[in-house]
Amino acid sequence: MKRIIKLLSFISFIIFSLVLTTHSGQITGATEGDVLDTHTKNPIHKAKITLINANIGSIKYELYTNKKGHFYQSGMTPSIYKITIEKEGYFPRSDSIRVRLGNPEKLEITLEPFQGQVSQFSEKIEKGTKLLDEENYEEAIQIFTEGLTDDSSNPLIFYYRGMAFEKNGDIDNAMGDYQKAAELKTDFILPLSQLGKIHARQGNYEKAVEYYRKIADSGDKDATNYYNYGICLMNIGNNAEAKSVFEKLLSFDEDYSDAYYRLGIIYLSSNETEKAKELLQKFIEMDPENANASTANEILKALK
Repeated sequence: MKRIIKLLSFISFIIFSLVLTTHSGQITGATEGDVLDTHTKNPIHKAKITLINANIGSIKYELYTNKKGHFYQSGMTPSIYKITIEKEGYFPRSDSIRVRLGNPEKLEITLEPFQGQVSQFSEKIEKGTKLLDEENYEEAIQIFTEGLTDDSSNPLIFYYRGMAFEKNGDIDNAMGDYQKAAELKTDFILPLSQLGKIHARQGNYEKAVEYYRKIADSGDKDATNYYNYGICLMNIGNNAEAKSVFEKLLSFDEDYSDAYYRLGIIYLSSNETEKAKELLQKFIEMDPENANASTANEILKALK
Protein backbone atom coordinates (compact mmCIF):
# COMPACT_ATOMS: atom_id res chain seq x y z
CA MET A 1 0.00 0.00 0.00
CA LYS A 2 2.88 2.36 0.76
CA ARG A 3 4.15 1.85 -2.78
CA ILE A 4 0.71 2.71 -4.21
CA ILE A 5 0.53 5.89 -2.13
CA LYS A 6 4.01 6.82 -3.29
CA LEU A 7 3.03 6.24 -6.91
CA LEU A 8 -0.13 8.31 -6.55
CA SER A 9 1.90 11.23 -5.23
CA PHE A 10 3.62 11.42 -8.61
CA ILE A 11 0.43 11.48 -10.63
CA SER A 12 -0.13 14.96 -12.05
CA PHE A 13 -3.64 16.04 -13.05
CA ILE A 14 -2.61 18.27 -15.95
CA ILE A 15 -5.32 20.57 -17.30
CA PHE A 16 -6.31 19.95 -20.94
CA SER A 17 -3.71 17.23 -21.47
CA LEU A 18 -5.35 15.51 -24.42
CA VAL A 19 -2.96 12.62 -24.87
CA LEU A 20 -4.32 10.58 -27.74
CA THR A 21 -3.48 7.56 -29.81
CA THR A 22 -1.55 8.55 -32.91
CA HIS A 23 -0.32 6.47 -35.80
CA SER A 24 2.44 6.73 -38.33
CA GLY A 25 2.11 9.63 -40.74
CA GLN A 26 2.14 7.03 -43.53
CA ILE A 27 -1.34 5.87 -42.46
CA THR A 28 -3.98 8.56 -42.57
CA GLY A 29 -7.69 9.14 -42.24
CA ALA A 30 -10.15 11.75 -43.38
CA THR A 31 -13.18 13.73 -42.27
CA GLU A 32 -16.14 15.10 -44.20
CA GLY A 33 -19.48 16.68 -43.54
CA ASP A 34 -22.16 19.18 -44.42
CA VAL A 35 -22.76 22.59 -42.83
CA LEU A 36 -26.41 23.68 -42.77
CA ASP A 37 -28.50 26.58 -41.52
CA THR A 38 -30.15 25.54 -38.23
CA HIS A 39 -33.59 26.82 -39.21
CA THR A 40 -33.84 26.42 -42.98
CA LYS A 41 -31.53 23.39 -43.32
CA ASN A 42 -30.11 25.07 -46.41
CA PRO A 43 -26.41 24.40 -47.15
CA ILE A 44 -23.99 27.14 -46.13
CA HIS A 45 -21.48 28.06 -48.83
CA LYS A 46 -17.94 29.15 -47.89
CA ALA A 47 -18.21 28.31 -44.20
CA LYS A 48 -14.67 28.23 -42.81
CA ILE A 49 -13.62 24.92 -41.28
CA THR A 50 -10.59 24.84 -38.96
CA LEU A 51 -9.26 21.48 -37.77
CA ILE A 52 -6.55 21.31 -35.09
CA ASN A 53 -5.00 18.05 -33.89
CA ALA A 54 -5.61 17.96 -30.12
CA ASN A 55 -2.42 15.93 -29.58
CA ILE A 56 -0.12 17.86 -31.93
CA GLY A 57 -1.35 21.43 -32.00
CA SER A 58 0.95 22.37 -34.86
CA ILE A 59 -1.07 20.16 -37.22
CA LYS A 60 -3.82 22.41 -38.52
CA TYR A 61 -6.10 22.35 -41.56
CA GLU A 62 -8.23 25.18 -42.94
CA LEU A 63 -10.81 24.67 -45.67
CA TYR A 64 -14.18 25.99 -46.86
CA THR A 65 -17.48 24.35 -47.72
CA ASN A 66 -18.54 24.18 -51.36
CA LYS A 67 -21.86 25.39 -52.81
CA LYS A 68 -23.57 22.32 -51.39
CA GLY A 69 -22.24 23.12 -47.92
CA HIS A 70 -19.93 20.09 -48.08
CA PHE A 71 -16.34 19.77 -46.89
CA TYR A 72 -13.77 16.97 -47.10
CA GLN A 73 -10.24 16.73 -45.72
CA SER A 74 -7.97 13.74 -46.26
CA GLY A 75 -4.40 12.95 -45.22
CA MET A 76 -5.14 13.38 -41.52
CA THR A 77 -3.29 11.56 -38.74
CA PRO A 78 -5.86 9.55 -36.74
CA SER A 79 -6.53 11.46 -33.53
CA ILE A 80 -9.07 13.75 -31.90
CA TYR A 81 -9.39 17.11 -33.64
CA LYS A 82 -10.93 20.34 -32.45
CA ILE A 83 -13.19 21.55 -35.26
CA THR A 84 -14.36 25.16 -35.47
CA ILE A 85 -16.95 26.33 -38.00
CA GLU A 86 -17.37 30.01 -38.85
CA LYS A 87 -19.45 31.99 -41.32
CA GLU A 88 -20.33 35.68 -41.30
CA GLY A 89 -23.90 36.19 -40.11
CA TYR A 90 -23.83 33.01 -37.99
CA PHE A 91 -22.71 32.13 -34.50
CA PRO A 92 -19.45 30.15 -34.69
CA ARG A 93 -19.35 26.77 -33.02
CA SER A 94 -16.76 24.16 -32.17
CA ASP A 95 -16.72 20.50 -31.31
CA SER A 96 -14.35 17.56 -30.96
CA ILE A 97 -14.29 14.90 -33.67
CA ARG A 98 -12.35 11.67 -33.96
CA VAL A 99 -10.53 10.86 -37.19
CA ARG A 100 -10.04 7.12 -37.71
CA LEU A 101 -8.54 4.95 -40.40
CA GLY A 102 -10.88 3.90 -43.18
CA ASN A 103 -13.95 5.66 -44.51
CA PRO A 104 -14.83 8.81 -42.55
CA GLU A 105 -18.09 9.15 -40.67
CA LYS A 106 -20.07 11.92 -42.35
CA LEU A 107 -20.85 14.86 -40.06
CA GLU A 108 -23.85 17.15 -40.17
CA ILE A 109 -23.17 20.50 -38.53
CA THR A 110 -25.72 23.28 -38.14
CA LEU A 111 -24.99 26.96 -37.57
CA GLU A 112 -27.42 29.33 -35.94
CA PRO A 113 -27.94 32.61 -37.83
CA PHE A 114 -27.46 35.84 -35.91
CA GLN A 115 -30.81 37.60 -35.80
CA GLY A 116 -29.46 41.09 -35.14
CA GLN A 117 -28.36 43.75 -37.61
CA VAL A 118 -26.15 41.36 -39.53
CA SER A 119 -25.76 43.41 -42.69
CA GLN A 120 -24.60 46.45 -40.77
CA PHE A 121 -21.89 44.66 -38.84
CA SER A 122 -20.93 41.67 -41.00
CA GLU A 123 -18.31 43.78 -42.78
CA LYS A 124 -16.63 44.70 -39.49
CA ILE A 125 -16.79 41.11 -38.24
CA GLU A 126 -15.37 39.80 -41.50
CA LYS A 127 -12.59 42.39 -41.49
CA GLY A 128 -11.83 41.81 -37.80
CA THR A 129 -11.68 38.02 -38.09
CA LYS A 130 -9.38 38.34 -41.10
CA LEU A 131 -7.05 40.49 -38.98
CA LEU A 132 -7.23 37.80 -36.29
CA ASP A 133 -6.11 35.19 -38.81
CA GLU A 134 -3.24 37.49 -39.80
CA GLU A 135 -2.29 37.84 -36.10
CA ASN A 136 -2.84 41.61 -36.30
CA TYR A 137 -4.55 41.66 -32.93
CA GLU A 138 -4.37 45.34 -32.03
CA GLU A 139 -6.02 46.42 -35.29
CA ALA A 140 -8.61 43.66 -34.88
CA ILE A 141 -9.44 45.01 -31.41
CA GLN A 142 -9.90 48.46 -32.91
CA ILE A 143 -12.28 47.17 -35.61
CA PHE A 144 -14.38 45.19 -33.14
CA THR A 145 -14.49 48.14 -30.74
CA GLU A 146 -15.86 50.31 -33.54
CA GLY A 147 -18.58 47.72 -34.08
CA LEU A 148 -19.50 47.70 -30.40
CA THR A 149 -19.70 51.48 -30.37
CA ASP A 150 -22.62 51.17 -32.79
CA ASP A 151 -24.15 48.06 -31.21
CA SER A 152 -23.23 47.18 -27.64
CA SER A 153 -25.60 44.19 -27.60
CA ASN A 154 -23.82 42.12 -30.25
CA PRO A 155 -22.49 38.89 -28.64
CA LEU A 156 -20.55 37.95 -31.76
CA ILE A 157 -18.42 41.08 -31.69
CA PHE A 158 -17.79 40.70 -27.94
CA TYR A 159 -16.67 37.10 -28.51
CA TYR A 160 -14.31 37.95 -31.36
CA ARG A 161 -12.88 40.98 -29.55
CA GLY A 162 -12.33 38.70 -26.55
CA MET A 163 -10.33 36.38 -28.80
CA ALA A 164 -8.24 39.30 -30.04
CA PHE A 165 -7.58 40.48 -26.47
CA GLU A 166 -6.63 36.96 -25.36
CA LYS A 167 -4.25 36.40 -28.26
CA ASN A 168 -2.74 39.82 -27.57
CA GLY A 169 -2.05 38.83 -23.96
CA ASP A 170 -4.73 41.02 -22.35
CA ILE A 171 -6.47 38.30 -20.35
CA ASP A 172 -8.56 40.57 -18.11
CA ASN A 173 -10.22 42.33 -21.05
CA ALA A 174 -10.61 39.01 -22.85
CA MET A 175 -12.48 37.54 -19.88
CA GLY A 176 -14.69 40.62 -19.68
CA ASP A 177 -15.69 40.29 -23.33
CA TYR A 178 -16.27 36.53 -23.11
CA GLN A 179 -18.44 37.09 -20.04
CA LYS A 180 -20.48 39.74 -21.85
CA ALA A 181 -20.93 37.50 -24.91
CA ALA A 182 -22.15 34.66 -22.67
CA GLU A 183 -24.58 36.99 -20.87
CA LEU A 184 -26.03 38.28 -24.13
CA LYS A 185 -26.49 34.75 -25.47
CA THR A 186 -26.66 32.21 -22.66
CA ASP A 187 -26.32 29.17 -24.95
CA PHE A 188 -23.22 30.51 -26.74
CA ILE A 189 -20.77 27.69 -25.90
CA LEU A 190 -17.50 29.14 -27.22
CA PRO A 191 -17.13 32.05 -24.75
CA LEU A 192 -18.08 29.72 -21.87
CA SER A 193 -15.40 27.28 -22.99
CA GLN A 194 -12.77 30.02 -23.21
CA LEU A 195 -13.66 31.26 -19.72
CA GLY A 196 -13.32 27.73 -18.36
CA LYS A 197 -9.89 27.33 -19.94
CA ILE A 198 -8.60 30.67 -18.68
CA HIS A 199 -9.74 30.10 -15.09
CA ALA A 200 -8.22 26.61 -15.15
CA ARG A 201 -4.88 27.94 -16.43
CA GLN A 202 -4.94 30.45 -13.58
CA GLY A 203 -5.52 27.64 -11.09
CA ASN A 204 -9.03 28.79 -10.24
CA TYR A 205 -10.59 25.37 -10.81
CA GLU A 206 -13.76 26.06 -8.86
CA LYS A 207 -14.61 28.97 -11.16
CA ALA A 208 -13.67 26.89 -14.22
CA VAL A 209 -16.06 24.18 -13.04
CA GLU A 210 -18.92 26.71 -13.01
CA TYR A 211 -18.47 27.39 -16.72
CA TYR A 212 -17.97 23.76 -17.71
CA ARG A 213 -21.08 22.82 -15.74
CA LYS A 214 -23.08 25.39 -17.72
CA ILE A 215 -21.76 23.84 -20.95
CA ALA A 216 -22.72 20.34 -19.83
CA ASP A 217 -26.16 21.49 -18.67
CA SER A 218 -26.77 23.00 -22.12
CA GLY A 219 -26.62 19.52 -23.65
CA ASP A 220 -23.34 20.16 -25.49
CA LYS A 221 -21.37 16.95 -26.09
CA ASP A 222 -17.94 18.28 -26.97
CA ALA A 223 -15.62 15.59 -25.54
CA THR A 224 -12.84 18.12 -24.93
CA ASN A 225 -15.07 20.27 -22.74
CA TYR A 226 -16.22 17.21 -20.78
CA TYR A 227 -12.66 15.99 -20.26
CA ASN A 228 -11.52 19.41 -19.02
CA TYR A 229 -14.60 19.57 -16.78
CA GLY A 230 -13.65 16.27 -15.17
CA ILE A 231 -10.01 17.31 -14.69
CA CYS A 232 -11.04 20.55 -12.96
CA LEU A 233 -13.37 18.61 -10.65
CA MET A 234 -10.51 16.28 -9.72
CA ASN A 235 -8.31 19.27 -8.96
CA ILE A 236 -10.81 20.54 -6.38
CA GLY A 237 -11.21 17.06 -4.88
CA ASN A 238 -14.71 16.40 -6.21
CA ASN A 239 -14.01 12.92 -7.50
CA ALA A 240 -17.63 11.82 -7.22
CA GLU A 241 -18.84 14.37 -9.77
CA ALA A 242 -15.71 13.89 -11.88
CA LYS A 243 -16.51 10.17 -12.07
CA SER A 244 -19.99 10.86 -13.48
CA VAL A 245 -18.57 13.38 -15.97
CA PHE A 246 -15.97 10.95 -17.34
CA GLU A 247 -18.56 8.17 -17.52
CA LYS A 248 -20.90 10.42 -19.48
CA LEU A 249 -18.03 11.36 -21.80
CA LEU A 250 -17.44 7.67 -22.51
CA SER A 251 -21.16 7.18 -23.19
CA PHE A 252 -20.81 9.27 -26.35
CA ASP A 253 -17.12 8.54 -27.11
CA GLU A 254 -16.13 5.11 -25.83
CA ASP A 255 -12.67 5.42 -27.45
CA TYR A 256 -11.56 8.39 -25.33
CA SER A 257 -8.66 6.55 -23.70
CA ASP A 258 -7.60 9.25 -21.22
CA ALA A 259 -11.01 9.09 -19.56
CA TYR A 260 -10.34 5.44 -18.62
CA TYR A 261 -7.07 6.47 -17.00
CA ARG A 262 -8.71 9.24 -14.96
CA LEU A 263 -11.53 6.92 -13.88
CA GLY A 264 -8.94 4.33 -12.86
CA ILE A 265 -7.25 6.90 -10.62
CA ILE A 266 -10.60 7.92 -9.11
CA TYR A 267 -11.50 4.29 -8.29
CA LEU A 268 -8.02 3.71 -6.88
CA SER A 269 -8.34 6.73 -4.59
CA SER A 270 -11.54 5.23 -3.15
CA ASN A 271 -9.83 1.84 -2.65
CA GLU A 272 -11.94 0.11 -5.33
CA THR A 273 -8.85 -1.65 -6.62
CA GLU A 274 -10.47 -4.29 -8.83
CA LYS A 275 -12.36 -1.67 -10.83
CA ALA A 276 -9.25 0.52 -10.92
CA LYS A 277 -7.19 -2.37 -12.34
CA GLU A 278 -9.82 -3.07 -14.98
CA LEU A 279 -9.89 0.55 -16.15
CA LEU A 280 -6.12 1.06 -16.09
CA GLN A 281 -5.58 -2.18 -18.02
CA LYS A 282 -8.13 -1.08 -20.64
CA PHE A 283 -6.40 2.30 -20.87
CA ILE A 284 -2.99 0.67 -21.52
CA GLU A 285 -4.42 -1.72 -24.12
CA MET A 286 -6.15 1.15 -25.95
CA ASP A 287 -3.29 3.63 -25.80
CA PRO A 288 0.09 2.00 -24.98
CA GLU A 289 2.04 5.04 -26.24
CA ASN A 290 0.20 7.47 -23.97
CA ALA A 291 2.41 9.56 -21.66
CA ASN A 292 0.50 8.15 -18.66
CA ALA A 293 0.84 4.50 -19.72
CA SER A 294 4.06 3.98 -17.76
CA THR A 295 2.44 5.34 -14.58
CA ALA A 296 -0.56 3.08 -15.13
CA ASN A 297 1.77 0.10 -15.55
CA GLU A 298 3.59 0.89 -12.31
CA ILE A 299 0.29 1.17 -10.43
CA LEU A 300 -0.86 -2.20 -11.82
CA LYS A 301 2.43 -3.82 -10.75
CA ALA A 302 2.01 -2.42 -7.24
CA LEU A 303 -1.60 -3.64 -7.06
CA LYS A 304 -0.52 -7.16 -8.06
